[in-house]
Amino acid sequence: MRRIVVIGLGGIGSHLVEPLARYVSGIVDRVELHLVDGDTYSPGNADRQRTGVGQQGVNKAEAQATFLRPQFPTLSISARAEFVSERNVAEIIVEGNAVFVGVDNHATRKVVSDRARRLREVLLISAGNDRTDGNVQVYWRQNGRRRTVALDRYHPEIRFPTDRNPADLSCEQLAALPGGAQIIFTNLTAAALALNAYYAATAARLTYGEVYFDILTNRSRPVERK
Repeated sequence: MRRIVVIGLGGIGSHLVEPLARYVSGIVDRVELHLVDGDTYSPGNADRQRTGVGQQGVNKAEAQATFLRPQFPTLSISARAEFVSERNVAEIIVEGNAVFVGVDNHATRKVVSDRARRLREVLLISAGNDRTDGNVQVYWRQNGRRRTVALDRYHPEIRFPTDRNPADLSCEQLAALPGGAQIIFTNLTAAALALNAYYAATAARLTYGEVYFDILTNRSRPVERK
């Protein structure tokens, strides 16, 4: 069974997961889609995240799994209501996984990237954005060799994160985190470029390791990261 993991079901992940499920359900038999997020939807998410009616206060991974299962009965869709951390990452990401990361902190990106380094076969696609621009990174390992570089190779903010992993924060600290000034159009662009990278990799046509984009100029710029 092919296993695809989506970590972070917020502004990027909530728009990425449905077209991903639609695509893989039509071309691949026996796919397992594993959704991971420890956060819950709040009223402030409604302007840019696919939350659905009656899902305020519901865990994001569980809400998305509930939303997707009736639409894609041939997929095995599971939810894990946890933040990814060093304590559970080895259970969440295993050999042969394709992993999408749509989190908003560098500490989690580093945990995921470090885990991918220890695997022989993994396709890791990380998408992030500010208000009108962002990037998508691809870390791809095949047969124990790197096709592209780890997420932190050219990003010291990931190698030495100054933020904290949400798994290490209390409920009060999580509630006090400032909301990002993001808009749905940038989230949609990041999600689309992440899906493009997945398609290129599975079609053996991936020629880049990172893409920078800006929605104001409507430009995206791929960068080779061998």
